[in-house]
Amino acid sequence: MPELPPEIWIYITRFIPDGTLRKLLAVNVFFYNIAMDLRYRTLELQKFSSQTMRLLSRFADPVVGRRVRFLTASPDFRFYGTVRTEPSLRYRVYSILHTFHLTGPALRPEEEGTHALINALPSMPNVLAFTIDSHSWGQHSGPELNTFLTTAWNSFGSNLKKLSLRGHAASFRTIMTNNPPYLPRVEELFFELTDNPMPSNRDEDADTLVSIFAPFVNSFSSKLQALTLWAWTSIELSAFFHALGQFPMLTCLNFQTSFPRTFTVDPTSLSHFLIRHRSQLEILVLRLNISPSLNASVTEQYLSQWILGTFRDNHFTCLQELHLYPSALPEGFQGLLLGLQYAAETLTSLVVRDRYLTPEDMALLLEYLPANLQRLRVNLRVLDIRVFDVLASRQPRLGSLLLYISEIAPVSAFSIFFDPYRWLDIRIDLLQRYTATDF
Repeated sequence: MPELPPEIWIYITRFIPDGTLRKLLAVNVFFYNIAMDLRYRTLELQKFSSQTMRLLSRFADPVVGRRVRFLTASPDFRFYGTVRTEPSLRYRVYSILHTFHLTGPALRPEEEGTHALINALPSMPNVLAFTIDSHSWGQHSGPELNTFLTTAWNSFGSNLKKLSLRGHAASFRTIMTNNPPYLPRVEELFFELTDNPMPSNRDEDADTLVSIFAPFVNSFSSKLQALTLWAWTSIELSAFFHALGQFPMLTCLNFQTSFPRTFTVDPTSLSHFLIRHRSQLEILVLRLNISPSLNASVTEQYLSQWILGTFRDNHFTCLQELHLYPSALPEGFQGLLLGLQYAAETLTSLVVRDRYLTPEDMALLLEYLPANLQRLRVNLRVLDIRVFDVLASRQPRLGSLLLYISEIAPVSAFSIFFDPYRWLDIRIDLLQRYTATDF
């Protein structure tokens, strides 16, 4: 083995597939550590089983635990994703002894898993991305959840760069109000908000978003670079967006929801948030109808008018990547075209979500595609061979094209692949054919 500085070897490993690096574990100490880091860098603990306990026992060892960089945990195994198994011999023995008052109450296997998770957390000080899955939290959730949160923050809160929370308003309240964390290095926040599966007070949940959730997000205002919010809920979000402040470092916004359900009061709150950050956003994802209807409706009209107004009145001068569902109506599609026109100098990636474009729509879209576009993803009702001719002549930098196709025009569509001269400057990474019901 040549004697090279570690920095050189670290650089070389970037070009070696992970599977190969894992097999080099026995070569020397350097490759041993590389292989161990690959093996243990990601840990997901959401379902309880006998394997869960074995994993937690392994990660409680600091030699292993310190290698974890990405941790996903549901610290309440009791209901969410529980794997029902026969009670263990240990559990049955404890139950018998407890019957005769010889021991304390026996922990159920899921409770034992929660305790084991808490005990393993101090061995994981180097976690950089932490996901808490709290969908199942409710009245049954015990005080060990607070212990879990406190232990996690004390273990790796000072190193954390990304925090992800998945759950409902009540579980978010628990996380954000019990021993509020000090997370000085967090640059990215991800939230997946759902309706509470248990009966809950809707007004109280809405108030939680304004009085607790929004201030929590605002507490990261000076350093937040990426914000993702997926709101699969029927809670009104207008007041929440009004409560959000300015984020001077924010360059990425990913927002997905059912716009007609969550912005019935004042959709301008979302518009104003975009206005405040339009000169700095580089990545913008707006998927505002998670169940798009095939036929135009009142709700689609509501959304399409908002999209048109938003992109007509806002110039996103730094935008490099845009993902948008432009509604099913012409107004929304016109808003998309305006957005492309205003971002023509900077945009390199475009994804048009959920709407299948007609040949007329696609022809119009091709007129507005920026010359520097490198990645394009669209859905087509009918594949017209002339699309490739236009792309080849107008988009010299296009390196990735992904098409979801409902049907192919009855021309010799795939003869294009036998005419190499048309593809001197364009490469198709992936071309798939899907029916409308597949996507």
